[in-house]
Amino acid sequence: MSYVNMKSILDDARKKHYAVGAFNIVNYVTAKAAVEAAEELGQSIIIQTSVKTVKAFGAVEMMSWLKPIAENAKVKVAVHLDHSTDLEYTKTCIDAGWSSVMYDGSKLSLSQNIANTKAIVEYAKAYKVTVEGELGAIVGVEDDVYVKEGDGAHARPEDCKVFLNETGVDAFAPAIGTAHGVYKGEINIDYDLFDTINKFSPCPTVLHGGTGLTDGMFYRLIDLGAAKVNVSTAIKIAYCQSMKEFMEQNPKQNDPLKLDAYVKAQVKQVVYEYIRFFSLIDRKHPNYKVDLHCHTTRSDGNDTPKELIDHASSMGMCVIAITDHDVLPPDKIEVNGIMVDTQAYAKAKGLKVLPGIEFSCETQVEDVHLVVLGCNYNDEKILAMNKKIIESKIHSYRELTEVLTEKGYPISWEEVLNYGGIPRKPEDVQKKLIFNLMAEKGYVENWSDGKLMCRNNPEYAVKRQKPKAVDIIKLAHDTGGICILAHPYLIDEIININAHQLSRKKFIASLVEAGLDGIEACYTYDKTTYNGKMTKAEICEQIKKDYTDKVKIISGGSDYHADYKKTSKKVREIGEGGLTYTYFKSNELLMGL
Repeated sequence: MSYVNMKSILDDARKKHYAVGAFNIVNYVTAKAAVEAAEELGQSIIIQTSVKTVKAFGAVEMMSWLKPIAENAKVKVAVHLDHSTDLEYTKTCIDAGWSSVMYDGSKLSLSQNIANTKAIVEYAKAYKVTVEGELGAIVGVEDDVYVKEGDGAHARPEDCKVFLNETGVDAFAPAIGTAHGVYKGEINIDYDLFDTINKFSPCPTVLHGGTGLTDGMFYRLIDLGAAKVNVSTAIKIAYCQSMKEFMEQNPKQNDPLKLDAYVKAQVKQVVYEYIRFFSLIDRKHPNYKVDLHCHTTRSDGNDTPKELIDHASSMGMCVIAITDHDVLPPDKIEVNGIMVDTQAYAKAKGLKVLPGIEFSCETQVEDVHLVVLGCNYNDEKILAMNKKIIESKIHSYRELTEVLTEKGYPISWEEVLNYGGIPRKPEDVQKKLIFNLMAEKGYVENWSDGKLMCRNNPEYAVKRQKPKAVDIIKLAHDTGGICILAHPYLIDEIININAHQLSRKKFIASLVEAGLDGIEACYTYDKTTYNGKMTKAEICEQIKKDYTDKVKIISGGSDYHADYKKTSKKVREIGEGGLTYTYFKSNELLMGL
């Protein structure tokens, strides 16, 4: 039988870590549209009806056409009464044939909410009808239930435990910061609260106020356990706007069936896209939810800071670090022509951004890079170091273009400054841009070959003066930050400093002795110039074995550059390397950032 209550639908979603869309229909046309969309995707669906809509038709009359739609569907369909604050009317709908109901006592005292919800649960059992309960106040209007901004209150875990234990509801909607209707202010979702509640809840959790959330917000909440997501406003907008569009495009058309067909198609498409999204059919899963090594157009990346944040959010990332090479992190980014706070913009998308710098160190040793996070980037010491590095970079990179041109590989400084059609100041140039140009001009096959050519051939090995690694460690600590050694196995196994040979292991030991806070273990070595015999997984395990008891952070990152915009080879994705969010939250230094 395709007409079911919500239990089997939501139990499967919770078990398999996806979400089921619950769509507020307004009539026969929208109900058919929603069910047909679910059938095309082979996914279960919950058809929701508001009390106001039911009263407009009459409970018995509405169920006379709604139930056959569900019973004849090719997928599981539950018909759910949404946000009923009236005990007797809730029972009326149960009597009329609804397979699931929500009693909303969230505006009552905890004890009264529990008593009323419990009464509905006991009544519904005889009909095998499932019951959803709610705790806390969700801002906005959901039909006749109105909570004004400022009156919203997040659910308290201790109250939730009592409510769940005493009512025995089949689904639970805690208030966590979402809003009914279209958002008018800042979206401020308490993910940790939702995670805490979901972990102790004996039943699936429900997300109300879905319209307006970003992809990343949905992904994160579904990852945390949201098994049912309510969508109401988007359906109303699709219904009303499509009707308006049809009449504007066909002013002389008076055939109601043609109007209904057009409206149905538009609503069906909206439902189709939501179901496809909630079921995670097309989702790209990051390997890790925390990536502490990402680049933007401020150095040699191909995403702007805003694009990086948007992309990370759409992937469902929890934390990223912007770590451009030797460049101060952006405290503001441009959004629709307005400069906004970087971290506030990311937070509104469900993402935490850590500002950082990846310092290139050691003039005589390649690939000694230190990721510095959490500093006061306005500190005079940071600014002085930044100025010194900029002067050195401009001089050496310009010299490299001159050397390459002299040797038969012409690259002008103007081409570097305007690489990719993005005008740059000389201080924003990164060496990789030169390697990219070498590949694009056909001098080498790819950027990494260009890097190796300039690194291994003395004729092209133009060195710039870089700070000592131990000095950057001290700088990080002096300015309130932490310091992590990036991609340690890109450093040669034997290095030469001032005509003295030193093993990589001894060099790293000297950094640990100088106060190094962390070392990058999970990294995309297979997509770099690394030419050793170990796999990236083997390197990760070796680093953990060698340094877990020597540093406070075993870090990870993808070294993301949005290379897919330039090439299809060795493309790194956000979260391809990184950390679990559990590790991030358990690490004292990282959580202190």
